[in-house]
Amino acid sequence: MIVARKVDAVSELRRGALELALLAYLNRKTDFGGAMISGLAEATAQGLVITEGALYPALGRLEKKGLLKPELRKEVEGRKARKYYALTEQGVERLQELKAAWIPLANGMELLFGGGNDE
Repeated sequence: MIVARKVDAVSELRRGALELALLAYLNRKTDFGGAMISGLAEATAQGLVITEGALYPALGRLEKKGLLKPELRKEVEGRKARKYYALTEQGVERLQELKAAWIPLANGMELLFGGGNDE
């Protein structure tokens, strides 16, 4: 028997935001998974804190869509090679498309929430 996992609105919102954040982050620099976790947290002033359990499936989805290009790099002798990710041309185009939609949405939501006031 196959049991479908129910996806709620908050999970969907986070998933979309994570994929956009990964594209934006990787547009700045090529990086590997472990470094992306701390790099995203730092780049977003702790606004986006993720786990490996969220990161690697998201990277897999983006790679499958042709938005990311992985490259194995062996940096230290005796250690496993790390998979570094870079945006493909299609990934850069998708980032621009999502960014164009996200910015007015985020600005509008900020206004709706009261312009950043904790009221």
